[in-house]
Amino acid sequence: MATLATQFKAALGRIEPEEDAKNAAEAHTQVSTALKADDRLKKLGVSPFLIGSYGRDVSIRRVKDVDVFARLEKATSSLRPGDILDHVTDVLEDAFPGCVERQHRSVRVDFPDYDLSVDVVIARPCVDHPDEHWQIPEKIDEDGRASWVETNPTEMGELATAANKEFLLSADNPDSGVYKPMVKLIRQIRRTWVEDQPGGYYFEVLAYHAFQDLQPDENTIADYLSVILREIAERLPDYLDEGPCDPTLDDRVLETKATAEQIEAAAERIADATDLAEEALAEDDPCKSAVKWRELLGQTHNVDEPEDVFPLPEYCNADGTTKSTSSTQVKGAPAVPAGSDRYA
Repeated sequence: MATLATQFKAALGRIEPEEDAKNAAEAHTQVSTALKADDRLKKLGVSPFLIGSYGRDVSIRRVKDVDVFARLEKATSSLRPGDILDHVTDVLEDAFPGCVERQHRSVRVDFPDYDLSVDVVIARPCVDHPDEHWQIPEKIDEDGRASWVETNPTEMGELATAANKEFLLSADNPDSGVYKPMVKLIRQIRRTWVEDQPGGYYFEVLAYHAFQDLQPDENTIADYLSVILREIAERLPDYLDEGPCDPTLDDRVLETKATAEQIEAAAERIADATDLAEEALAEDDPCKSAVKWRELLGQTHNVDEPEDVFPLPEYCNADGTTKSTSSTQVKGAPAVPAGSDRYA
């Protein structure tokens, strides 16, 4: 069994949104500053908070949009969604002229220099749970009226942090959390294998449930990935009519844009991906195993020069064969082939 720990570490590095993260942080700061400077929003107790995959530290290259949760902590039930969205649009248009778009449930600000956008979601305290949950504008109905819908996006970030502390590669190392790295790899596999829907957050929720239900205690990234993928593959066909439980709201199911046909197609693709992962894990030859992992994780997306996410060990050829000893020796070194990371 070849676990290829070094290559998995490199793969996680290749999907890490380092430059995007810097730009996202700067865009978030600029938008938050503009919101907090407005007198009306000040009186409403505006408190912007970063949500979405970037806020939860599970995003992968490339980050194309950043979600800012503009909490209005002093808002009451009299606040109308259409009115406040119009006001926020005006505020942001003054700060970022020509770069703002009013949407059904949010206000979008484009940052062309960063090649990303910020979606500002307005939230007021939930009428039924004012100390716990929030309400955000619901999509406008057929009569042109908007309403509020309950949500709790900050909770998923807290759950992700807790899971990353609970599931470790090494019990002796509290910094070896494997949950967040696993979500990133699952998101990369979704991008590679699923045509469109369900989206990344849907798969993140499936991964969360898989961890909570299975309570896996593996020793390597390769083992964790194979186990979690299999659980997701087995769960997906159950959600053709209704989504999985929403871990942030009691007695709610996760909403998705995906149709039953799209979920069914995704289930078939993820089943194929899982078979490939299990073949890669069972393969004793590290080069043959690495080629399968490379196929599973695909290439980086939305970049000018895509590259394979999973690098082959230096002693492997692209077809999965091992390079001859003479071609991998350093001049003057004894004839000892490179290590395989096989038992890492």
